[in-house]
Amino acid sequence: AYKAGDYAIAADALEAIAGAGIHNGQLFYNLGNAHLKSNDLGRAILWYERALRLMPADPDLRFNYDYARSLAKDAQEESANALVRILFFWKYQLSARTVIKLALLFNLLFWGLAVAWRLSRRRVLRHATLAALIPAAVFILTAAYNYYEDTQRTQAIILPEKIAVRSGLDTTSTELSELHAGAKVKVVKELKAHVQIRFSEDKIGWIENRAVGRI
Repeated sequence: AYKAGDYAIAADALEAIAGAGIHNGQLFYNLGNAHLKSNDLGRAILWYERALRLMPADPDLRFNYDYARSLAKDAQEESANALVRILFFWKYQLSARTVIKLALLFNLLFWGLAVAWRLSRRRVLRHATLAALIPAAVFILTAAYNYYEDTQRTQAIILPEKIAVRSGLDTTSTELSELHAGAKVKVVKELKAHVQIRFSEDKIGWIENRAVGRI
């Protein structure tokens, strides 16, 4: 369907696969492409964001994501500046799953070397143990921070072409601002039919729950 230009049909078929529990970066990337071709910018960016969590270093994904972001009407505040991204490059270049694997690997290496040093008391093993401790601590702390972000700082994407952010739950509540498809927001509070979101320091309010897709 995608090759035939039936992008909406392709998107529906891929959504069904993802809905069945398939958690795959390439699948999410293709979903983003299908939605982008269908001119559904909100869902395109949503699926690109989900794909980036699984394969953040993929150049094609990054290129398409940046292009989609350039089409969004709301200027996005970066959560981390360029210096932070350089200093902590591994967080932005490695998926959360890879970080966990590296944390376990270096942790096992550290304890293995620590036991060997304890038994032999060789100086070279002492230095190797201390050297292994650094990456072990770095990746353990990174994994812990990634977990905190996933569980305590829910992020979402605005799906409709345009949505009013209001001071309350009713449609008669004061309109505080307006957001458009593809805007990335933080979920502050969730109710059954509404969600309180924050886009920036001066944009916080309530919208309908169905208007956002959780990353």
